[in-house]
Amino acid sequence: MSRRTIFFVGSLGLLAVALSLCSCKKTDPTTPTIEPGASEVSSSETGPPLFEDVTAKSGIHFQYQNGEVSAPKNLTILESLGGGLAAIDFDGDGLLDLFVTGGGQFGGKDQKEIQGCPCKLFHNKGNFQFEDVTESVGLGTLAGGKPWFYSHGVAVADYDRDGWPDLLVSGWGRVALFHNEPDGRGGRKFVDVSTAAGVDQGVTWATSIGWADFDGDGYPDFYACQYVNWSFENHPTDCSYGVGPPDVCPPKRFKGLRHLVFRNQGNGTFANVSETCGLSPGGDTASKGLGLVIVDVNGDGKPDVYVANDTVANFLYVNESTPGKILFTEQGMRAAVALDGFSNTNGSMGADAGDPARSGKPWLFCTNYENELHALYNNQSTPKSATTAERNFFLYATPGSGMAALGQKFVGWGTGFVDLDHDGWEDIVIANGHAIRYPQPSQPQRKQKPVIMRNAGEGKFKIASGRGGSYFQSEHLSRGMVLADFDNDGKVDMAVINVNDPVALLRNISADTNHWVGFGLQGVKHEDLVGTRVQLTTPDNATQSRFAKGGGSYASSPDRRMVFGIGSQSKVVKLTVTWPDGTIQEFADVPLDKYHTLKRGEKDLLPVTPMK
Repeated sequence: MSRRTIFFVGSLGLLAVALSLCSCKKTDPTTPTIEPGASEVSSSETGPPLFEDVTAKSGIHFQYQNGEVSAPKNLTILESLGGGLAAIDFDGDGLLDLFVTGGGQFGGKDQKEIQGCPCKLFHNKGNFQFEDVTESVGLGTLAGGKPWFYSHGVAVADYDRDGWPDLLVSGWGRVALFHNEPDGRGGRKFVDVSTAAGVDQGVTWATSIGWADFDGDGYPDFYACQYVNWSFENHPTDCSYGVGPPDVCPPKRFKGLRHLVFRNQGNGTFANVSETCGLSPGGDTASKGLGLVIVDVNGDGKPDVYVANDTVANFLYVNESTPGKILFTEQGMRAAVALDGFSNTNGSMGADAGDPARSGKPWLFCTNYENELHALYNNQSTPKSATTAERNFFLYATPGSGMAALGQKFVGWGTGFVDLDHDGWEDIVIANGHAIRYPQPSQPQRKQKPVIMRNAGEGKFKIASGRGGSYFQSEHLSRGMVLADFDNDGKVDMAVINVNDPVALLRNISADTNHWVGFGLQGVKHEDLVGTRVQLTTPDNATQSRFAKGGGSYASSPDRRMVFGIGSQSKVVKLTVTWPDGTIQEFADVPLDKYHTLKRGEKDLLPVTPMK
């Protein structure tokens, strides 16, 4: 065992990150190798299965296409990214439906015309039975009957504050905004308002997207990651790995693109403020964005943006906006979340935020490429006060938390914090799959098993993939993933989108021996509430925290309700809600094993009732 202290030197100052009790074997001065078992929590956990694969009988039968089938010789980096999915109760019946991006294919005489495949919306009829309603709700085509573009990501928000969730879809060359409206027959439909809203211009290649009210005016704005400057006019064909055949070229062969921020103007339109809000301009060594999570990292009530970039430094955009003006300061290096614990950039894909050690602050997590460890960052940040300056700072927690026990054999994408068994500690789930076509025999293979890292307490993780059920015992080419309670039983389920393979739906079948309580947030006038913190205290004096977030996972939009597991505890002593404006509300004697609505300004918990 050895103790390492690694110093990051950046343009913003000198940072020290202590990595304690980390035993590692280095084969290269820049690429560490940590063998399984190098962490202090490394044993593989067994027990009853946590998930049942219910895909076959669910009515969800769909595959994301990446173009590989239509043009197998193209070998474009476009094919690597895959897509995401979203949990959305579009019709207000109280059950979460599932929206799935469709991807695309190649056509034309030379097979270099980039075409989109339709996305799908599956309506939840209850008991894990879904129906394809894509055509009936107006999502079969875009405005004017135009075909879909090559899609990647999706995000959900009520952008016009009418009480109904809307859809934003990203992809090659554009994003599309769909407004949720009455269909005139007592149901709902989606209308493509991209042009009228002003979001159909200025996009080169958008990946993950996330909503949040950045400037505090109540209306959700959105951040869109952009990837690299690839096109068929800029398409190298000389890449291979080892002694294998030609393959997809890596992102290091391309320049990164400036990411995008669109400010909601409150009248149904958006302004592209990307050049004035403090974003990196992109280039060879910056801005190759894949995943993001939006959360208030320092407790000042303003939602900040953490971006997982591919092979370049990750971003932490600290929010310094004022009403009517969005402004960020990039502090990834200063806050020690831009690099890993060995001062290396990583191939980062997915991202989420949670509180696995019950610190009361959102830790950050991102999934990384092969030969790299996934990165868990312990939040040490504090807000500005009358006597102290704002401090945004994290400790690299991967080795000491047990996350290093996974080794470096996975290529991780969609991910999320979730208490799978209601024991009071947030676990982590990861969807995996290689980004290239022909990995070498010594590399992780193209299809890979998903992973469960179960929190054994105090943020110490054990590999528990063996408890995942049949889906976790087979290999998949996965990308996006959502954690969502599709049957409202408090046990969080899971849906995964795979490349050129069926979408998977997994039902949480963990034992009902532990208590839980769940909350949905509601504004006075449907204002956006990303940045809210909810804390729950039980009789054993344990306090858990959950955070209202935007983005998360990879290219996906999970269930936004907050579920707390409280184990064998018999009641909630106190529930504290801190809203983005700093207002604090407290509740006592919260009924267990059910969902409640927390409405800003209401003195009592509200029941959950369908809108229909």
